[in-house]
Amino acid sequence: MLLVFDVDGTLIDSRAAIVESARRTFATGEPPHPGDAAFLATIGLLPERMMDRLFPERPEAERRAIARRYVEQVQAMRGEQAAAESPYDGVDALLAGVAEAGFTLGIATGKRRAGVDHMLAQTGWSGLFRTLQTAESGPGKPDPTLIRNAMAETGHGPEATVMIGDSVFDMEMARAAGVIAIGVDWGYNGRAALASAGADHLVDSVPALGHLIAALRDRLP
Repeated sequence: MLLVFDVDGTLIDSRAAIVESARRTFATGEPPHPGDAAFLATIGLLPERMMDRLFPERPEAERRAIARRYVEQVQAMRGEQAAAESPYDGVDALLAGVAEAGFTLGIATGKRRAGVDHMLAQTGWSGLFRTLQTAESGPGKPDPTLIRNAMAETGHGPEATVMIGDSVFDMEMARAAGVIAIGVDWGYNGRAALASAGADHLVDSVPALGHLIAALRDRLP
């Protein structure tokens, strides 16, 4: 059984780093900061898609420039505060437990590969994941390519694949790929939004996620 995890808002609590990176991105006031809630609601998309949603009225060239500025600020924050993106409580034990139990683990994220590599080095998770699908791996969420890539790389079919994430884009991607969608409500989208986006299951804690995964193992191939 393949477990595909989102990163930001699912495995990693990066809220403070994201909020500060956005504050720096919009420090000049042009364009104006869209607000923390609106910005966090786009996390999971590629930076270019984030700005398309936030500033649809702006010229494309300007939206791309804002996206580049945001990526630069994220990279700067990562250099200044290496531990700013830390695992949620219980995630270390969860990943170790499901890996030991024989599950295949993967990542599907809008982060660039350099950011994922940094995260894996900081957390010590480098040996846990058999497939890493990042911003460079194909069209971003909610396009199903990342999940399809993960299945192809690990040899699992959709009937034995689960997507675990905190955003509506994760749920939409899972539905498009025909896999089970688990929404976690400790990230950047609420339960109602996750349910509306097609979550098959919703969990409110890391232990609850572990119990659900164990239950699914008994029902899936």
